[in-house]
Amino acid sequence: MKYMITGGNRGLGQALCEQFSGDSYSRTNGYDIIKDREKLVQASLNYDVFINNAFDGPFQESWSDFGQVKLLFDVATAWKNANKVGYIINIGSSGSESIVSPDPAWETYRVSKAALKHHSLQWTQAFKENQTFFRTSLITLDRLDTLLSRSRANWTGNGIDLSDVGNMINTCISVNNNTCIGEITAWVNFNT
Repeated sequence: MKYMITGGNRGLGQALCEQFSGDSYSRTNGYDIIKDREKLVQASLNYDVFINNAFDGPFQESWSDFGQVKLLFDVATAWKNANKVGYIINIGSSGSESIVSPDPAWETYRVSKAALKHHSLQWTQAFKENQTFFRTSLITLDRLDTLLSRSRANWTGNGIDLSDVGNMINTCISVNNNTCIGEITAWVNFNT
């Protein structure tokens, strides 16, 4: 299978590119999920697995515009119109699982990830109702073990191993043809 991974230039995206021998589409090679959405949509039609990983935030920045959600909408619509078979995997965040006030402004990141969760599950429902041939799954993740996470003051030494995320993706794509995993959620005990 051929894998297309947005944001494959660092962190989780880079690890997934390595694990799946996937192709990275990121700002570093000319693919911004806001500015180059149509190019990304067209490229996705040449892949079996599209991993929607890149985030356009932080949310309070002027360039942030629900990029992951809009990209999912456009990719899934193109795949539906093409009667495409394959997998769309969306990388969510445990931040979508709780509601907090929007102060500090960074907390509005949760709003974007909550929208991604809802829209991803809409496409899962479309498969269930025989409206699409491709399957859409959401992987909701707590803190990851990345260089960025390790550089933060609140790093406790515990985060989700990036290879485990690859295993979750393998689970989503290895089920029977009539089955679609809507969501996998992974939590971390920060103290062990």
